[in-house]
Amino acid sequence: MSFIIKGNLRGLLCSDCEIPVSGTSVKVYKPFDRVNETRLAVADAKQTFHQVSDAELKEKEKLFIAEAVLHDNGDFVIETGERGDYDGGAVDIDWYCGNNPIKIGPGPKKDLSLQFHITTLQPAFKQTDDSAHVAFFEYKIDSKWFCRILTLLDIWVVCGVVADCETKKPIAGVKVFAYDVDLIQDDFLGSAYTDNNGKFTIVYPGANFRQTLLSPFLNVEWPAGPDYYFRVESSSGAILLQEDRTRGRQADRHNAHNCFCVKLCIKDGGIYTQDVPWFTAVGNFNITSDIDASGQTLVGKFGAGGVGFGFFGSVKLEGYATKKVPTAPASALNYRFLYSLDNVNFSPVTSAQMEGTPLKVATRQITWNGTTAFQDVVIDINQPASAPDSIPADNYPNPIPDHILNPDANGWVRVDQPALDNGFYGALIYLNTNTIIGGGDAGAGLTAGDGVSAADQKNGKMLYLKFQTTDDPANPASTHLNTQSLIGKIYVNNWNEVNLLKLEELFANGGTGCTPVKTQAHVDYTADHELMESWAIGISSAAIGTVANLPAGNIPRGGSDKLNLATAATLVPQFATWPSCAYSLTLSTVRKLTTGEYNDQWKTNQVIFCR
Repeated sequence: MSFIIKGNLRGLLCSDCEIPVSGTSVKVYKPFDRVNETRLAVADAKQTFHQVSDAELKEKEKLFIAEAVLHDNGDFVIETGERGDYDGGAVDIDWYCGNNPIKIGPGPKKDLSLQFHITTLQPAFKQTDDSAHVAFFEYKIDSKWFCRILTLLDIWVVCGVVADCETKKPIAGVKVFAYDVDLIQDDFLGSAYTDNNGKFTIVYPGANFRQTLLSPFLNVEWPAGPDYYFRVESSSGAILLQEDRTRGRQADRHNAHNCFCVKLCIKDGGIYTQDVPWFTAVGNFNITSDIDASGQTLVGKFGAGGVGFGFFGSVKLEGYATKKVPTAPASALNYRFLYSLDNVNFSPVTSAQMEGTPLKVATRQITWNGTTAFQDVVIDINQPASAPDSIPADNYPNPIPDHILNPDANGWVRVDQPALDNGFYGALIYLNTNTIIGGGDAGAGLTAGDGVSAADQKNGKMLYLKFQTTDDPANPASTHLNTQSLIGKIYVNNWNEVNLLKLEELFANGGTGCTPVKTQAHVDYTADHELMESWAIGISSAAIGTVANLPAGNIPRGGSDKLNLATAATLVPQFATWPSCAYSLTLSTVRKLTTGEYNDQWKTNQVIFCR
């Protein structure tokens, strides 16, 4: 007679959060404690769950009946076959988790192999049409045990839910990033998308928060737990929630347990639900409230910009593109941007003006080889476009390929219909401003030490941006064309700053550049840019450290001079006291420019000389 036990095994992280248990297998034995078999069969499984000792395991081997592999979702099917020594009586059910109890874990810890006794069960078998006897068993491992098991294997889990702050409605398809506050550098722990119920699970190894820049010599978090703070993004990368890192030092987040459950909320749901496509921002900066009439930023946001910053390089034009045209709800929406230098004559932004780097504009939830998966929707002008709204075939080579969008010849981009977030919410195109407002080397033909004349100064230009939508890119004007009345404008300067530096004595009187500098040292420098944030001359050596009171500034256009170090009385220490040694002379500059996501970086011109 054949007996079958079908079941599911899950682990509780907290009262309202659970994950499937995988590990290796579920095993059934004849009851180990025959004297108390009946009492154990009716006992609460929470009281019988325990780790199987080596001695107990050795005794149980001769009582073994059968085992079944645990699937990724926690399901298992145990078949005893036609074994004559099992007649459908009580069985001991054990979980052999090996060293990796959950499928989504960070990987096995090789020095442990664990087995746990769940309960003694009297299966309630029912005969099926094929004469097999089937019983069902589902069990949730209590959190105090399950989290302890994860601790033994150094597995850490964040289980949470993301909802609207007001309506409490769960938000699906957003991406949650978990971080740990650290003394030196904050740790990125992991990320996950929310499911249809707004739930997410992030699993990571303890090493993710213990390691520092000084590891393995100093792991400052050991043995404490992580100090959590979170960021939530839309499927296209728009920031919906950015917790301050100080949140991780508050009592409910500080030194968290390895099973940590959290509820996050987003104001107004964070996702546009109205049917109005709209151009809203350049990078992090709202075109109505964060950029002034001169096209410069009014504030700093997420580490970018500040008061009076212009723009440079490639910028992300952001907003909301609905799936359907509001005035033609059966039609997929197409959108594009127009640009102008005079706010009168506008041209479409086409592939020629777009950045070649792929731009993620959405995420889609698809079925991939029989399971739910997430696929990025990407504008990539260097790759062939995917068929509109198509889903990749199962068994396509991993990883899941991006769904590729290309603009047409007139810059129109069609909104992918399976995309989450009711359309594209966040970055819409990646505009390379260099293709419209050029730049380059502003110091060509200039001499270090001389000021830059007005005729040689390189300035930027205002760039005006419009947003259009339609349902028919081939004939947009005659159908449902809509042009946003609000025009975005940014001041763009793609010229490099002038950064010229010369030490005259190195090449004086036919010198080769290796001539020692002795009694005189003339430093010629020129720093210039329309939006110069800061510039500074620096001198340092192993003999005297860093020289103080050298020229520096933080005003537009920078500065220039021919400085005689030997007669500069304010230097500390003074030139006459410098010992024989190698010295580094530098001119460092940084422009007051941003892409909307990050600011310009310092550039340093260096001269090495000996005294």
